[in-house]
Amino acid sequence: MNQPIRPTEQKLTLALLLTALIAGCDVPGSTPCEVTNPNGPVVTNTSVGVWPADLSWREVWRAGGLNEAEVLVRPAGVAVSPDGSVAVADWGLAEVILLGPGGEWEGPVSARGEGPGEVQAPVAVTWADADTLLILDVSAFRIVTLELASGSASVTPVDPAFLAPVFAAGQVRFVALQPDRTVWLEFPGPVADGWEERSFVRWSPDRPVNDTIMGSRARGLAGAALAAWPRSLLGVGPATWVVSNPDGRYELEVFDRDGTSLVRFCHAAEALPLSPAERGEDPDAEMPDAFRDALRELDEPANPAIISRIVVDLDGRIWVQRDRPLPGEFAGHGAAGAMHDVFLPSGRFLGSIRLPDEQRLMEARGRRVWTIHTGSLGESSIVALEIEGFRGRS
Repeated sequence: MNQPIRPTEQKLTLALLLTALIAGCDVPGSTPCEVTNPNGPVVTNTSVGVWPADLSWREVWRAGGLNEAEVLVRPAGVAVSPDGSVAVADWGLAEVILLGPGGEWEGPVSARGEGPGEVQAPVAVTWADADTLLILDVSAFRIVTLELASGSASVTPVDPAFLAPVFAAGQVRFVALQPDRTVWLEFPGPVADGWEERSFVRWSPDRPVNDTIMGSRARGLAGAALAAWPRSLLGVGPATWVVSNPDGRYELEVFDRDGTSLVRFCHAAEALPLSPAERGEDPDAEMPDAFRDALRELDEPANPAIISRIVVDLDGRIWVQRDRPLPGEFAGHGAAGAMHDVFLPSGRFLGSIRLPDEQRLMEARGRRVWTIHTGSLGESSIVALEIEGFRGRS
């Protein structure tokens, strides 16, 4: 059973409290995990949550895809407003596109350009309030603020030195933008013997200093991190951020905006075994032969990574992705159709659920989840899903 914690749950919203009280079978769980060097509030979880095991998905709406009037090229970020409107930062189009709460295609609210309300390379988007969008325009070194009702726009410069390591690497590996204009990036570092030193760094206009939060070594190949080797991972929500243990234990720590530790929690689970693709033994994997040959020559990790991605949703819940993306696959949005373990902000385990095929988690609130779906022709869609199968209230 979960051990009690100190009063870190007192600020949970009513929706979260109701979610935690969803009826479920109280059956014996597996051996509980153990948080190393506990200091402060701690939660140890078994494999038993309050969510039923037979949850399913209902598709509510879908936008984009093969619809010629709703073009998406390379969605980089998705943000959901209080009323359910969805802003999509499309890197490929250099546009920010707005969808209504029901998936209605409202079109671009920011197009390609250098003006105050225009963008060149939007990589992240968030809502500062119900009417105000913030957009990180990485190649223009700025945050664009759009007031949708009035149509007015302004810009906040971002320190070029903060973005320089990302440009040097030629790709944005991790990025997050919070409503208070704090920007988070993953910096590349020196590479030696196939290991790269990586670090997560944040910057904000109020504290214009590159603040390194954490770092760890990543097993790399051809510039890509191999997800089977454990390393530190980061998830950033509107008001909190979550880090994982760098040595591969299923242990995470939640921090508030000021960097104060709120809770450390663990979960009883084992890593998925290495797939044939991760061993370089799958001839059908979509990777160059040289990449596959190099994978076969690598020593396997002693303890494969248990998790591969962390998402903190609009309710502050923590979605921990279990499936690992294929070697060489762009991992910014995680693995498609992945299993996720879901925790309350307090660290208490709710349950596990697998996304539909070819869908990647972008945002969630209550029972609603928003994903990016990639079709057989490479087309992108934004999909709103509803979790079904709860017994009792939600």
